[in-house]
Amino acid sequence: MKVKSTLKIDTRIRSLRSYLDEFEKGAFQVPSFQRDFLWETEDIKQLFDSIKNRYPIGSIQFWQPAQEGQIWLDDNVKIGPYTITKPSNEPKPIFILDGLQRLSSLFGCLINPNRYNTDRLTFDETSFDEKFRIYYDLEEESFEFIRKNKKPKLYQVPLYVLINTSDFRKFQRENIDKIGDEKKIDLYLDRADEISKVITEYEIASVDINNASVEEAVEIFWRVNRKGIVISKDWIVNALTNDGQFKLKDEMDLLIEGLKKYNFQEVNRDLLFNCIQSSFGKLSFDVDVVSLIKQSREIFIETTKKTIGSIERAVQFLFEELHVLHPKLLPSNWQLIFVVEFFNIVEDPSEEQLLELKNWFWVTIYANYFTLVASNPSRRQKAFTQFRDYFKGIESEILYNEDESKLISPKYKFSNFSSVRFCANVLFQIKDYNIDYKRCLGFETIKLFQNQKEVLENIIYVPLSENNKDGIKLLKRDDLSPILDKENNGKYNKLFINAEMREAYAKGDIRYVLQLRAKMILQREKEFVEQLGLEYEE
Repeated sequence: MKVKSTLKIDTRIRSLRSYLDEFEKGAFQVPSFQRDFLWETEDIKQLFDSIKNRYPIGSIQFWQPAQEGQIWLDDNVKIGPYTITKPSNEPKPIFILDGLQRLSSLFGCLINPNRYNTDRLTFDETSFDEKFRIYYDLEEESFEFIRKNKKPKLYQVPLYVLINTSDFRKFQRENIDKIGDEKKIDLYLDRADEISKVITEYEIASVDINNASVEEAVEIFWRVNRKGIVISKDWIVNALTNDGQFKLKDEMDLLIEGLKKYNFQEVNRDLLFNCIQSSFGKLSFDVDVVSLIKQSREIFIETTKKTIGSIERAVQFLFEELHVLHPKLLPSNWQLIFVVEFFNIVEDPSEEQLLELKNWFWVTIYANYFTLVASNPSRRQKAFTQFRDYFKGIESEILYNEDESKLISPKYKFSNFSSVRFCANVLFQIKDYNIDYKRCLGFETIKLFQNQKEVLENIIYVPLSENNKDGIKLLKRDDLSPILDKENNGKYNKLFINAEMREAYAKGDIRYVLQLRAKMILQREKEFVEQLGLEYEE
């Protein structure tokens, strides 16, 4: 039953000290759609520099839900290096809607890690050492991050010491008083007093959003944060699917963990979420997920669970059948979305269907299909619909080609893994390797001749594994020229090496070896592309 919102917004201005006191009492909580702490030490230093200069740092938005009893919390979420183990819910929980990065920085640096409220908080020393060891340098009047293994100077003060009189007096006795120069000591004490007063009296505005529904809170959060900040989309909708038994964020975490066996743990998280969005029949940019969840949370969860299984099957297919051994070898993100949808539609594919899917993959990368043919959102949606309908038995052609233009493979140009054409060539070069998939660790690019340029003919792509079936033990080798020795005649053919190259190598003609290898790679690639029915541009 939908509860009518009685949303009310209040504004307050409070000192930084009052925020610290409320935090130690367990007042603040983190909703499940919040992002993780993303700031680096430079961001934290800039925040304190703004406070020192009395610049505004923006308001903090808090949310008190309209209803109690619903689950919007993730376990063990940190605010800075602290986890609130016993939150205060009087009169209602207060969720940080916007400002988590700033509050995490403030609490992480200003709460004394040696003396905090252990009844409500736990402290993660590793997290503190990585981000929050910020000191104020009384000589330079600047904020500095000092690593744990580096001893601070006598005039460098931890920020949490500055805002507590008794802590600072102890620090003064043990450090500043030992400097010996009375003028310096007086100067440092004046500066410490000044910065302490600025920090403790600094005022921060808050916007308190009371009695808002979770849908309204998510919408406000999204509108505030969508520009300029890295937010994973699945975090945004996590709260809307969280019923105590299913958490989208947790399911995504488990999925990524499961993709490690295919070396795909570094895949862009938003791409995986786009696969889920697209599983509702339209490509992700046309899908209003929030509306889908409002219509039926159960259907959304059921479809999501099925798609998560399809994502793993799709990645396994790409890994084992097409040797996409790492996400950077995936030529186009759209291909993963389409392949996932194939496994959503065809739960038990035949060998013929898998062969059709492989052929579709090669054609779309060599024709640069998603840039040239399906070049805009409307055409991509038509291509997606036709692809889906083909495997449903509705369409007779798998490829959408509105203009019936001739599909051409663009001329090869040595580039990098951001280029579709470059990735196509790399995948072509490794497609016939015998790989022990259970032991595969990814791939590596190694020069044939260490002292030559990094170009097509001088690069060999090596699948890394604990037990390479091709007998190439190259994990620590940075020059592969020994494979050209005559004693290796007949070996390493899959690396585009032949007897003529070995003859040239024996004569010391490295340039001719590389010319022959470039010609061989491109000629064999041309033959492969023409077998796909494409025209090969030379």
